[in-house]
Amino acid sequence: MFLRVLVVACFALSVASAQDIQYVFAENGLVIREQPNQGATKIGILDYGTAVEVIEYTDLSLDVKDKNKKVSGQWVKIKGPEAGEYFREGYIFNGYLTESKIESPLKVYSDAFTVFIDELGRDAELKTVNDTSTLFSIKQGISLEDRYLKVKHHQEYRTIEVFQSYRNSIATKSKDGDVEVIDFQHYNSSWKPLKMLPSSDNVFKTKVLSKKDSKRFGTIDDAKLKAHLETNDDVSFNIVPSQIKLKVLMTDIDGYKTEKIIIFELPLKA
Repeated sequence: MFLRVLVVACFALSVASAQDIQYVFAENGLVIREQPNQGATKIGILDYGTAVEVIEYTDLSLDVKDKNKKVSGQWVKIKGPEAGEYFREGYIFNGYLTESKIESPLKVYSDAFTVFIDELGRDAELKTVNDTSTLFSIKQGISLEDRYLKVKHHQEYRTIEVFQSYRNSIATKSKDGDVEVIDFQHYNSSWKPLKMLPSSDNVFKTKVLSKKDSKRFGTIDDAKLKAHLETNDDVSFNIVPSQIKLKVLMTDIDGYKTEKIIIFELPLKA
């Protein structure tokens, strides 16, 4: 008898702890409302990739027209985990939810827009930020190349442009195998525009750095380099890409331009 009670109790506990976790895949975000209707008060917006817990299905159906396509679903009641910092509970349209896990995008905010970079949320560490630029470091083994980038505007605008450049540097290698970039001489490329994907809402794709690009550099004065390193020994060094830079430029309807530069320090290879 005790065993049966224990089994039932364990089953009940597992059911109680189970969560219906789903992910937002609306490119422009998903509005949260106080009540399950389109006229209810907005209490927030969930970004693409946000995880939410569905706690109630209302059976209140809704059809939404999105770029000449009909999206069907119903109102559901949700809470965190990620959304919990904005509100306790609310209602959203589940036509833009998926059970397939979406890796968190990296989000870079400004007053005029937010930049989302696909699947980079857990692999980039914020180092410094100010009004015009933000600096991240990228984990070893992670590449910034060939990634989707979306710009979500917060106001009306004329144009949104995205540019990419890179920096090559001198990296030295110690006897222990440690690689370090030295602040002696760098090569900075020009800004190249990224093309917006056809029929997309401000979605771009980052460029791939070619082997030729990754070795572009000026003439190195060996004597000055040794003096900088304070050594007369033979110096082991290599030219490596040390940074990828993205520049987002938005021109609003009044012609005012907002610029944000996002800098990524790359994992070093010697």
